[in-house]
Amino acid sequence: MTAPSGPPSTGPAVISHRGDAINHRENTLAAIRSAMDQGAHAVEVDVQLSADGTPVLVHDETFERLWGDPRPVASMPWSEIATLGDGTVRVPRLQEALELSVESGVPLVLDQKHPVAGLAAARLVDRLGAELTRYCGSTEGLLGIRAMDPGATIYFNDTSLALPDVRLLATLRPQYYNPYWRFLAPATVDAMHAFGILVSCWTPNEDAELALALDMGVDGVMTDRIDRLLLQIEKRAS
Repeated sequence: MTAPSGPPSTGPAVISHRGDAINHRENTLAAIRSAMDQGAHAVEVDVQLSADGTPVLVHDETFERLWGDPRPVASMPWSEIATLGDGTVRVPRLQEALELSVESGVPLVLDQKHPVAGLAAARLVDRLGAELTRYCGSTEGLLGIRAMDPGATIYFNDTSLALPDVRLLATLRPQYYNPYWRFLAPATVDAMHAFGILVSCWTPNEDAELALALDMGVDGVMTDRIDRLLLQIEKRAS
């Protein structure tokens, strides 16, 4: 599989964090559709495995925060997870989200929380032919995905103040270096660009935060406020 890895020609890539979580429940199909309709270039979602190995979209280890069920995601089969919510607002399977991505032409960035979930997600992506799909999250999972698919587009998440080991970069070969935005610096952007690696960050949301990220020359931004990011990019272009 070969997926495009660069930002759009019009400016930095606008990546919606967990879909449009401002107006919809995060990681739901409604949130994903809304982000796509608003003009997101990609949509980041969180992937975990149910007890029977079904990849589902949920961030937390349990369903307590958003779905009112304290049980761990990994303890529940899909048949039970499917009963959460009210039928229109519910936990989706990754397959449903990928089908929406293929239909719309807007890629998903799969934030896999564990190597097993990462490999399961990558196999499903391959089976569905969702070639625009990208990956972030667990470093171990990303290494497994890179070994499985040499052409996969990878965002290497980082929360360290130090630059990553060049040996890891050489093995992982990420197209994007993707740190928490507060740990980003202009010198980091320059260093990654010197290595031929694009830079994105997560998750600046306020106008001043978004402006700072754009000023540093990033190639993509993962944010909860794609409306604010799109407006800033439009103003800078004009």
